Amino acid sequence: MTRTKTLRANPNESFLCASCGLGVTPIQYGGQHRNHCPHCLSSMHMDIKAGDRRSSCRGIMEPISIYVQKNREWSLVHKCSKCSTIRTNRIAADDNEFLLVTMAAEPMMSLPFPSKTILSELKQMSINKGSEYVLE
Repeated sequence: MTRTKTLRANPNESFLCASCGLGVTPIQYGGQHRNHCPHCLSSMHMDIKAGDRRSSCRGIMEPISIYVQKNREWSLVHKCSKCSTIRTNRIAADDNEFLLVTMAAEPMMSLPFPSKTILSELKQMSINKGSEYVLE
């Protein structure tokens, strides 16, 4: 018994996001098919290998991070809420920029050490060395 290759007849047709419920239109540029919602950046766990639509999980793939590839292209890191599988997907030109920047900046907002102490030390080092770049 074989599974059907695709869940949707056309991988670039419109659909409703299973996470936020908003309508998702076909990708206009920057890719061949849409694999995540441009509004909430969530996806569905549908593939075992990219594009095969053979996963039986169907859990919501939640965006958990941003990955910057060697070519400086950004990818979303998704984690399945049902089976914990982790996958990456290239961002699309119409993705929610606010969410992308928030995800990229989040690690800097949650430093494991006191940032004020570091800034004070950097400022003092800058003053002591007579640098023209003085932190304020």
